Amino acid sequence: MIIWAANLEHIFPCMQHLYKTQLQTYAQKRNLPLPMYSFESIGPSHNCRFKSKVTIEEQTYESPDFFPTLKDAEHAAAKLALMSLSPAGFQEDDYGVYKNLLQEMARKEGYQLPVYSTEKSGVSHMPTFLSTVEIEGETFVGQKAKTKKLAEMNAAKAAYTHLKER
Repeated sequence: MIIWAANLEHIFPCMQHLYKTQLQTYAQKRNLPLPMYSFESIGPSHNCRFKSKVTIEEQTYESPDFFPTLKDAEHAAAKLALMSLSPAGFQEDDYGVYKNLLQEMARKEGYQLPVYSTEKSGVSHMPTFLSTVEIEGETFVGQKAKTKKLAEMNAAKAAYTHLKER
């Protein structure tokens, strides 16, 4: 479910810029055509405001308001689409967003991109994974997980949470 998008937005303001990416991922995982965006604008060219529509699975979703940038309007429309499509089975764990958030933070702050390292342990039919992520000379360890992907997400969460508190 996309519940994390609605619930984490107040904690992570930059979440609003992940909706288009999440909607595109939704379409790709289901072999659907990519979302199509259209917009309308109002106001003079130096003070334009935008409203966007996105169409996916033959349904169109419109941003609720006019926004100062086209990008913000498109993300608002994508958010509505995701929230509507979530009962149809869109699955995303809230940890998945931390790798994106950490990478975005690195880009905005001028840091080198995060580097992940993962160790596998346990028996072959029930392995456990432990990941670390290095960013700006600091290494962060995530919780153990059943998959490499989840272990990396856990490490990203540890790093992002720590760095955000600075």
